[in-house]
Amino acid sequence: MKNKLQMRDKFSPNLPKVHCRRMPIAAENLRFINKDEKTGVVKISGYAVKWDSINYHGEKFIRGAFAEVCAAFAAGTKKIHAYYNHGWRLWYVDAQLAMRIGKYTVIKEDDIGLYIELEFTPGLAIAESVAAMVRHGTVDGFSIAFYPANDIDVMDKGAYVEIKRADMYEISVVDEPSDDAARVISEETIQAIKSDDDAEAILRSLGLHGDYAEKFLTRYTDIHKPKEDPPPKTEPKADPFAFLDKC
Repeated sequence: MKNKLQMRDKFSPNLPKVHCRRMPIAAENLRFINKDEKTGVVKISGYAVKWDSINYHGEKFIRGAFAEVCAAFAAGTKKIHAYYNHGWRLWYVDAQLAMRIGKYTVIKEDDIGLYIELEFTPGLAIAESVAAMVRHGTVDGFSIAFYPANDIDVMDKGAYVEIKRADMYEISVVDEPSDDAARVISEETIQAIKSDDDAEAILRSLGLHGDYAEKFLTRYTDIHKPKEDPPPKTEPKADPFAFLDKC
């Protein structure tokens, strides 16, 4: 079981250990700006994160979470890569999927969220295909890939967690959820679950990274824990000297 789950990682290159999060679909997440007819460069813009949004993993980024990333990007000391559907994770399927589709020219925080502008690489087949889908409205969102935040930068709010600071690897143009939570799990895989560790490994393979898988199992077990029957009611023992009270 364990070997099957780790098979892909065993032969994979040194991929970054990051979480991928797509912002919930909303108006103006991504929009077409223009195409330069001389250079063929297509530009798009939008928000990869919005401060008032809680993502599908119960996380809410607050303003300032990417301040250091934006400053480093503006200074030219950090690159934020651009892919289609986090294609770098699919290098083993098709090398073209792992190609970067363009470059970000603007990454900044504003009152709404993390605002970005992207130029697609002209002449690159996959970039031109994605650009065509954006222009047609087939593709409608961005998804970030960020490194796990330190515990000190995460605040549990009960219904969700707030992330106060996070580092970022890349931002993808996406048309599907950015993690692999929709992966098909076979009946054989399910039957192979023999312990909590096996179940946790499955949940991690579905995209529950960090300690989310463990928290899920703990919560699920707690909800479905059999309730103990209350102790049977016992009649109070009769007082053998009760007759004296009647005297």
